[in-house]
Amino acid sequence: MLHNRLYIILLAILFAGCSKDKTTSLFGEKPEERMEKALAEYKATLTGSTYGWKTVVYPAAGGGYSFYFRFGTNDRVTMFSDVTSQAAGTSMESTYRLKAVQRPSLLFDTYSYLHLLSDPDPNVYNGETGSGYAIDFEYAIDSVSADTIKLTGLSFGTKMILVKATQAEAEAYTAGNYGNLIAGIDDYIQQTPWLYLQFQDGNKLQVSINTFTKTFTLIYIDGSGQVQLLSSPYYYTLNGIYLQTPITYEGNTFQEVFWDSTKEVFYVTIDGQRIEVKVAPASVVPMHKLLGIDFSSLIVPPQQLPGWSGTFTNIYTTIASTMPFNLTLYFTEFAFDVNQQVMNVNVYVIQNNALFLAQYPFTYTMTANGVFNFTAQPFEGNALAIAAHMAPLLDYIRNDRFTMELFADTQEGNGILGQLKSVEHPDFFFTGFRE
Repeated sequence: MLHNRLYIILLAILFAGCSKDKTTSLFGEKPEERMEKALAEYKATLTGSTYGWKTVVYPAAGGGYSFYFRFGTNDRVTMFSDVTSQAAGTSMESTYRLKAVQRPSLLFDTYSYLHLLSDPDPNVYNGETGSGYAIDFEYAIDSVSADTIKLTGLSFGTKMILVKATQAEAEAYTAGNYGNLIAGIDDYIQQTPWLYLQFQDGNKLQVSINTFTKTFTLIYIDGSGQVQLLSSPYYYTLNGIYLQTPITYEGNTFQEVFWDSTKEVFYVTIDGQRIEVKVAPASVVPMHKLLGIDFSSLIVPPQQLPGWSGTFTNIYTTIASTMPFNLTLYFTEFAFDVNQQVMNVNVYVIQNNALFLAQYPFTYTMTANGVFNFTAQPFEGNALAIAAHMAPLLDYIRNDRFTMELFADTQEGNGILGQLKSVEHPDFFFTGFRE
């Protein structure tokens, strides 16, 4: 009987234990409660920064992009960015969420300046179709401290570090100073495209600030006559531009290029000494020296570009407007292969929404002074079908010699174009985008 009583008592204890909440944690809180508490703490940190946060991201596609965020307790975030000069001077408000996505995450969940870089439509911000610049707008929270939050993108692994902004920085953003600075820099670069730095050795280093790709480059000819490039992605700060990686030339290292808005001049500091970026009357490094190093193609659209002669314009626009077989001229590419000494004139045409290529190959020689002589080679396929139509253009290429120059478009904002000029017919010249 005693045995049976003990069995009944143990059984009762077992049932009592089973009736308790099975989700009760040994640590006193349920997992979802701990997560909810953590998210609340993260939000308090985000919204608790009196003057907001600043950060920079480097997309896989290149360039650097700066952002300023101010998070509200109402799940709204106000931002500025250097994705455009307008975005730098005009705030944009969107929504954000803190959510558990495997781990605590910060989601920018309505369209914002950040989404421009990930827009799948290339017509929006010139990104790749389907992925934009391959940057994230949903981030896992890696770590949080009093003045720094480290995050990693959930799709592309984009690294983002939020750093508390100062009062002076917050006031500069909201007052429009940031937008004014970038607009001033962009206008200066467009109007004075030929810039150079010069250090103790006296060598002129051409300064290229590509506002489209957000890339800073020093270009120079070394002692052996070879062209060298020192390059880094950059983003705009309230002082000028900041390079992702430092640039070093002959022991001179800098990572920030300052903008003096009063004198309207760039400068760097080396060991406390201010060295200004100077203006040249023309490109320091000839264009033909950059072929195969800085670019390998000229892209000529059907619409007229600055730097087209009247003769070329008449020929090319007539070709574009009278294409046979219901074709539409998409663009013409002058594609150089410096190793094979070949230039292909690639004519891309569209028919019934399908893209076709007509290719006209040329071999070439180039003198030390950059004079090109092209020799036509056999062609076939689509090229045969429109050869007679393309002849007015191709005859110049096969019969004339050409020089190559950089052309600064200071009026329409196309940046530095490449230009080919006929030696035999000075009235025949044209420009294209360097790729």
